[in-house]
Amino acid sequence: MAYGTNPAERYSYGEVSDEDRRDFLKALGVVAGGAVAGATLQDLRTEVSSGAAEGLAEMGEAVQNGLTGTLDATLLSEQLAALEGSFEMLSQLETMGVPEQDASAYQELTTAAWAINDHLSEAGFFASAEENLPAFAPAHIEETTRQLLHMDALPATLSEVGFSDEEQTALVMNIVNTREQLSWWMKTGDYPPADAVEDGVVREYVAPLHQRAAEGSLLWIDGLDHFLWQREPLVTSEMIDRGLWDVKSMLGGYYLMGSAARDLAKGDIADDQLTTLTTASTALMIIGQEFLISDVVRITDDKRAPRNSATN
Repeated sequence: MAYGTNPAERYSYGEVSDEDRRDFLKALGVVAGGAVAGATLQDLRTEVSSGAAEGLAEMGEAVQNGLTGTLDATLLSEQLAALEGSFEMLSQLETMGVPEQDASAYQELTTAAWAINDHLSEAGFFASAEENLPAFAPAHIEETTRQLLHMDALPATLSEVGFSDEEQTALVMNIVNTREQLSWWMKTGDYPPADAVEDGVVREYVAPLHQRAAEGSLLWIDGLDHFLWQREPLVTSEMIDRGLWDVKSMLGGYYLMGSAARDLAKGDIADDQLTTLTTASTALMIIGQEFLISDVVRITDDKRAPRNSATN
């Protein structure tokens, strides 16, 4: 792990506090004061420089050149349109609370994302990203986040799927403010081989980093229908609310990745932006599933629903 600990204190559930903002700016070398809770991406852009962005364009060009198949702009556009519908379903899930037995409400959220995922995998997108992008080292996180803030199209893209100004800011802040957990995720080749240490891995069975992040997030969402129903006596409305933010963050990451791939297929994205969006979207999917585990899956006594003698 490259940084300190306790990232939970710096994770935002869509509401931006002054402390969130100060932690974010401090990580990027800006000493901030005052109270500007609810700062927009445009506000942060005025405080954070874009930096030198050395090497990002070369990395993006290498990702494009490393594809082994052809990205289909029509397919990606259609599936992104379908994915927009998944965001519209989130408010219904909040109202629903715990799913009924054999329900598939959460699973239905990921149908379009799985179609995008399969296409990216077939085109060699994940393998190329693994080969040509660095893992989540501190310098790479900071550099790509600076570039992300200065992408004019980012607010509009996130608005398409219902992220408010404050939620957009929270997403970007979470990438930097929870960087400890990002640094835990290694590229496949960086894991100790199976025969080198006791907990080594058989690399042939480990997917590329960006594919692990993407498919892991979708699998966690798919499993929520059964998981929440099975643990209904323990589940609180706070868990549902936090879990839905984690789900929205992961789907938001997938939407950004799919949008970048679509624009690449159309020849409508700069190389440095491809690097930035691939890194940022993957980070969001990692963060979302890491916090989904602590928010919903691992239900400890201190956060479970009160005991009821009739049901416990």
